Amino acid sequence: MDKITDSNLLDNILKLLPVGIFWKDSDRRFLGANQMFLDYYGLSGIDDIIGKNDEDMGWHIDPEPFKKIELQVLNTGQSILNVPGECIVKGKLRKIKASKCPLYSDGKIIGLVGYFLDITDEVEEKNRLSHLSNTDDLTGILNRRAFGNIILEYEKQYKAKKTDFVLFMIDLDHFKRINDKHGHEYGNMVLTSVAKSITNACADNSVAFRYGGDEFIVIHQLFSSSDIESLEKRIYRYIDSPLNIDGNNISIKASIGHAIYSETLSIDTLLELSDNRMYDVKKLHHRV
Repeated sequence: MDKITDSNLLDNILKLLPVGIFWKDSDRRFLGANQMFLDYYGLSGIDDIIGKNDEDMGWHIDPEPFKKIELQVLNTGQSILNVPGECIVKGKLRKIKASKCPLYSDGKIIGLVGYFLDITDEVEEKNRLSHLSNTDDLTGILNRRAFGNIILEYEKQYKAKKTDFVLFMIDLDHFKRINDKHGHEYGNMVLTSVAKSITNACADNSVAFRYGGDEFIVIHQLFSSSDIESLEKRIYRYIDSPLNIDGNNISIKASIGHAIYSETLSIDTLLELSDNRMYDVKKLHHRV
């Protein structure tokens, strides 16, 4: 009866594992790889990589992070696991997650062994779901959930570098009348058009959101106090532009209130203050 040897056991394990496995010498040159590794990169055989390093193979846009990690493994004996990266595979950019650990002989590091998983589909699905969860179904712009996440980044930037920002609260005037007169489907078309107008009005350092109903928010990073008036006028102008909705010409008006983060140093208070100022403007509009 044939014996199971360490050699044929290892050969079969390398064939069966659903990951690309490779091993290198202390100069980061390939000594070998399993078949899945070769198939993944479309290599005809092991001779295509023997004696070469990642830079020679040219499958990383920026090979330096990979080189740095491998040198860390070889110089410190530290295993480094599940590091995300990108590589070029058969003309496409793929996302991978790689792990590497040192190889020892008589207590001395003589090389490294590593493996990688392709996570492109997983990352794309995660990004797709993230996009869906942060996008308003009706208008296609960022939604209230996205606002909650993004404004925290603005607040963090203020606390770190005192970079101030302004929040514009925008509410359409007499939107209920439009819904009552033309129906909700027509009202939805109006909201979609207004969302596009607000987005077009935004400067490069502004972000627009649909906060809910006929209420929108714009966050703008402040570099000059004059930014506030000029952007507010711009938003009004874009919203006030006549719209043709389903064959009907319609003029939309809005009320806008704003507050600066440094006035409040609190997101909740910032929202409350801009909302109150928006309603003050709305009262004036209703008197006209």
